[in-house]
Amino acid sequence: MAKCFLYLFIIVIVCSCQQQGAKQYEKLEKKELASSRRVDSIFFGLYFGMKSKQFFSYCWQMSKKGIFTDGLNNQYVLHKLDNGELKHEASMNFYPDFFDDKIFRMRVLYQYSAWAPWNKGLYSDSLLNDVLQLYQKQYPGGNPFIAISEKNRPTVYAKVDGNRRITIGILNDGTVKAIFTDLIVEQQIEKKDADKK
Repeated sequence: MAKCFLYLFIIVIVCSCQQQGAKQYEKLEKKELASSRRVDSIFFGLYFGMKSKQFFSYCWQMSKKGIFTDGLNNQYVLHKLDNGELKHEASMNFYPDFFDDKIFRMRVLYQYSAWAPWNKGLYSDSLLNDVLQLYQKQYPGGNPFIAISEKNRPTVYAKVDGNRRITIGILNDGTVKAIFTDLIVEQQIEKKDADKK
């Protein structure tokens, strides 16, 4: 009976925490969007609103300096993390989504260079903690990352400052995905799509 009560108590606490994370995030997003504050920086000098031509030219310049190279399936830009940014050497593949020929979202994939199915110490759960710590150092101002958990899904971490949302979560056994989104443009796109229906 006592064990049954303990299990029930744990389930109630876990469900309550899951709901609090989602509610906390929704409240924060609403507050930040109402502030009209703009935060457009992404990383490496890339930013929301950058035109596609500027992006490709900038990547070409960074490639000539050896900072960027061709990434995953030649569909991403690759930056090697091998200067102690993470606990182990890793690859950072990224590519933006454009709206009206301007960056409004940046998709980023992280993977430890030595990851393999038999190398359990380099799985994405370890990498997620590593990337989260890196982002907490790289984006120290504003609001903290909020853990959002849903039933039968891995935890996602989200940070919202003004119009910029950063989310980090596990994609698969070896990969962590981060997404930078301009929430104002995302809302415009959703409204445009809704108007078409």
